[in-house]
Amino acid sequence: MKFYNKLVLMLPLGAMLGSCYKDLGTGPGDYVEINELTIAGIDRQYARDMDDSLKITPQLQGTHYSDTSKFNYSWDINNTIVSNSLNLNFKVSLVPGNKISRFIVEDKATKVKNYFRFDLNVSSSTAGNLIMVLSKSKGKAELSYLRLDKPANWAINYYESRFGKPLGVNPQRLDFLMVEPTSQTALTNIAPFANQFGRVLVLADDRLVLIDKSTLEPNVVPTLEGEAYTRSASYPAPDISGYKPEFMAQGVEMWRNNPYGSNFHQSIHFQLISGGALYFANLAPPPFTTSFSYNRKSAYGPTGYFSPFGYFDTMTPTPSGNLFHHGYTLGNFMLFDRVFGRFTYASYGSSYTIPTTELKAFPGHDLLYGAATSQTGTSFAVLKASASALKFLLLGKSGNKYSLVGEVSGGAANDQSKFYNMKTSPYVFFTAGNKLYKYNILDVTSNMVPNSGHVALSLSSLGYTEDAVITSMTVSRTEKTLLLGVSRYGADKEGNGDANKGDILRFDLDKTSLGLTLKEKYEGVSGIPVDVKIKYQTHWRDGRSNGGVTELDNI
Repeated sequence: MKFYNKLVLMLPLGAMLGSCYKDLGTGPGDYVEINELTIAGIDRQYARDMDDSLKITPQLQGTHYSDTSKFNYSWDINNTIVSNSLNLNFKVSLVPGNKISRFIVEDKATKVKNYFRFDLNVSSSTAGNLIMVLSKSKGKAELSYLRLDKPANWAINYYESRFGKPLGVNPQRLDFLMVEPTSQTALTNIAPFANQFGRVLVLADDRLVLIDKSTLEPNVVPTLEGEAYTRSASYPAPDISGYKPEFMAQGVEMWRNNPYGSNFHQSIHFQLISGGALYFANLAPPPFTTSFSYNRKSAYGPTGYFSPFGYFDTMTPTPSGNLFHHGYTLGNFMLFDRVFGRFTYASYGSSYTIPTTELKAFPGHDLLYGAATSQTGTSFAVLKASASALKFLLLGKSGNKYSLVGEVSGGAANDQSKFYNMKTSPYVFFTAGNKLYKYNILDVTSNMVPNSGHVALSLSSLGYTEDAVITSMTVSRTEKTLLLGVSRYGADKEGNGDANKGDILRFDLDKTSLGLTLKEKYEGVSGIPVDVKIKYQTHWRDGRSNGGVTELDNI
């Protein structure tokens, strides 16, 4: 027994010595170097219409061998393997939208895989990026659009003629939801807010009309109702009394590439002011969870009433680490209670008071506009006391504490003015009558009132007569294009007559000098342009993919 025990003790020692000897004696012939592979011949971005062909012929170059028979191949488009051949010859029988794709090469001997990521943007006449115009034409709300992915004609006032029913009578606002739920679970959780393409939202007659973002057709569920927010709430019975949509806004809280697939992790904060109360939805496809709140009253009391405008006071781009990020670190959602004349901030649907010792009250005012600024810890807001009496405010923020950095009269601005605050410089563009103004928001602190010296352009310099006015404005996500909606209807507020007198002006915008160069003048493409926006089929922060490397926008 003792001899047996000694053998047991000695055997592991011998094995250890043998192992050490083998390690010490390992020579170059005992190693197999990995064949490092370079993939060429694939672009980072492809654009195709539905039913077009996509042909890609990659070239492989290995450090030791490039024999194509020694590899396995997979073409992964939108989480589906569409081919296992080296060369791709694929009919694009996909629904429109941006498809994240990968070419995967596996070494048969070593099982080492190489990946090449690229994007395929699938378009149709309505599913790509569009300029869209919500207008009032012959006393009704209407939509027009222009396709941007290739030369095309405007589709003018298409909605009622195409679908046999009007959008409404009083057009108010045009916006979009970018969330793209793909699985059946995600679609169920997020319906009716969005389908797999997102959503076009039209506010008309205090109703929020839901339109398919791909086909521009009416949704099966035609409008967003208060019940969409109550979900499974049963006791006490959900109170959505007074539901009347007045303003909507989305914030892209998370949009990052999925390390385990070819889609994106997404989370959209959707805010709706309805009947003076706040409705909130966190629209997040799996593996994350959607959440909702409804009919949340002002923190100042049940008699309070939120102005029909709100904004995120911070929108800091989320930095990319190991994953590409295209979302934002969102701040609080700023609201204004017009009954109490006080600002309040909201987080996930609940509003909170701001002491007047920090930020004074503004009795008798409404919030007309607001936005985060390029200046850390500040936001810009516009209050209205009457049609011609506005205030420009610069608000400070530290944590959840707010302050009034400065205020000044709105000067040339009025209650019909449209605003856009630049993301990359301390300037705001605003319209008034037939003029576009450019104002440095930091001048609020020196009591500089916006005046004729801030005019950036006048319609008269573009050949318009005095009856033409600017009625809408937007800036592209790259901040390199500015669009103006112009009405030539004069005193006619219904957009009557057989001739369309709504124009869209497209300017190149220099982000450094903020100079404007007229590039296109689209005449007679709508009724009175109430809201002009660019419909992006897929969200890319600042119009750039690959973590901000590749600029995609075609406007």
